[in-house]
Amino acid sequence: MKFKSLHEKAKLLDDLIDEYRKTKGTSFVPMSSLQDIVLTVFPDGVMVNFGLHKLVFRLTHKSHAIALKIGKTEAIEVDYEAYKRMPASIRHVYFARIFWHTKYCLLQEYGIEAEVSPEEFAQIKIIADRYGLLDITCDNVRKVNGNLKIIDASIAPPGLFRLWKTADIIKDKLPPQIRKAIRKSRMLTTAKAR
Repeated sequence: MKFKSLHEKAKLLDDLIDEYRKTKGTSFVPMSSLQDIVLTVFPDGVMVNFGLHKLVFRLTHKSHAIALKIGKTEAIEVDYEAYKRMPASIRHVYFARIFWHTKYCLLQEYGIEAEVSPEEFAQIKIIADRYGLLDITCDNVRKVNGNLKIIDASIAPPGLFRLWKTADIIKDKLPPQIRKAIRKSRMLTTAKAR
């Protein structure tokens, strides 16, 4: 297993999150408190992104920059399932490598923001569509080890790919607040479909 010491810390973080949930009687840790808990376990971590369902921290392990994503179990499982949708033979060409995941954590190659030409983006979207990956935006394509790769994607519940694909096309033309609401409803639908 790569980054075994980080995996052990991630399991400790899982335990702390479970303890918080049990003590407070909540379904999950509020994102503001979650950041504090993560930084207790990973004091050198730097929060680089956040969304409706996850926080993303940049970690440095020896010479490697890696991304630690923390969120509800459902969000982590959807990320891992999206990653596994691509065949192993091409997965790491188009998708940032995921090293492992725990109950609430996922460790992935770190990607830096990059200019993505319309042609490059179109090629990535075609490949993503082929494997049922949705929510591919320029924000979800980063430069990883010099190559453009997907760092985050969604998947539709069985039988809903065409509907969600249409929503993806429409969503790209909507204001950011409405796009966030659509993402949130997708996560809830995906979680209920399991």
